[in-house]
Amino acid sequence: MQWFRILVGPYPVALKTWWENVGVDSSLTATDRQAIAGLAALYARAVDERDFEQLRAVFTVDAELDTGSSVRRGIDEIVTIMEGLRHYESTTHLVGEQLISAVAVDTCTVVTPCTAHHLKVDGLCRTDRVMHIHYQDECVRTKAEGWRIRSRRLDVVRVDERQMN
Repeated sequence: MQWFRILVGPYPVALKTWWENVGVDSSLTATDRQAIAGLAALYARAVDERDFEQLRAVFTVDAELDTGSSVRRGIDEIVTIMEGLRHYESTTHLVGEQLISAVAVDTCTVVTPCTAHHLKVDGLCRTDRVMHIHYQDECVRTKAEGWRIRSRRLDVVRVDERQMN
């Protein structure tokens, strides 16, 4: 393991330390990684703004969404199931640092941690249901639309409910 940087000749040559190489997959370009990471941000914004039609720019037409309690196939079913989030007053999805790994040409896996707040109002009672999630995605590069999520599985790590009276 390389734990330091060295200088060679009159010009500095920076060698990467072992921790700078963790999670780096050189088969995906920086542009690819930016587009892939953007899918999580676009998903969060579409859900939080209740613009579920925008999910069509996140998932492939034949995508699969596994919520743990049900599996939805096809973008129309995904949009329909996400409409169920309207019973919350609001949601806030905070996505974390992603691990993106190429598995084949034009295909990668992505693990995205997320903390998702779901605010429910019942009369004077306000409850924040906080879900700590890992999204397990398989993304593909499509010819017409660029990178999209082909399958997403939600792994719920923990759920906390907080009264906000």
